[in-house]
Amino acid sequence: MTSPVDPGYLGYQPTVEPLILTTGASFVQTIQPSDGAVFPTGTTISIALTAPSGIPLAAWSATVTPTAASWAVSTAICDAIPANSRYTMLVTYPTTPTTTYAWYVGSVIRT
Repeated sequence: MTSPVDPGYLGYQPTVEPLILTTGASFVQTIQPSDGAVFPTGTTISIALTAPSGIPLAAWSATVTPTAASWAVSTAICDAIPANSRYTMLVTYPTTPTTTYAWYVGSVIRT
């Protein structure tokens, strides 16, 4: 049970969703800010991938504009990521000091 005094957790809670990768296909994704918001100039967004053992595998940086963050990761790179790997999508805002949030987290599912 939570209350205004005890929210039941500490820290920012990222959205938990699987990252679905299809063998033989590129990863193509676009995310837009909600409710007419924009990404401030200097915002960076990346997807960090780790093996089931926790070893870092890759980091995929988005192309960020004020209205969208997009990825187009080639098949050769995507096919190297094994099932049950983990990912974290990190968004970094150009504040002082710089603020980084884990926006999405989850497991990699292969199809």
